[in-house]
Amino acid sequence: MPPKFKRAPEAADKDKVRLLGLDSSDEEEENIFVNSNPDAPHASARAGSKDPKIKQVQTQVSKVIGVMKDNISKVMERGEKLDDLEEKSGELADSATRFRHSSRRLQQKLWWQQCKWKCIIAALIAFIIIIIIAVIIKISRG
Repeated sequence: MPPKFKRAPEAADKDKVRLLGLDSSDEEEENIFVNSNPDAPHASARAGSKDPKIKQVQTQVSKVIGVMKDNISKVMERGEKLDDLEEKSGELADSATRFRHSSRRLQQKLWWQQCKWKCIIAALIAFIIIIIIAVIIKISRG
């Protein structure tokens, strides 16, 4: 079934950048999203907080961000694979339609060829019967 709408390739690339958090609109957000190393300090850690609970939460957030980035990239790859599969299924449907039409044409051609042979054989049999009847009539008269 064809999709209800298609996105332009540029829109898909922009969505990838936006979803992965690589948009350069906010520098601090970029640092948080790009830096998925759990041991790397974030903006609040650089500000001087040494609380272990904060570091633990930041580590968890970094891990979650890493997992989310992986999940988003997997979803995007899945979408690309689905697009490829949709394209291939469309090509297969077109090929099946062409095959169906060509097989019907071949079937009709063979049917006509068979009809011609049946007519030729029937004409030969009729000709042979006429010759036999002519020979029998000639023998009976003469």
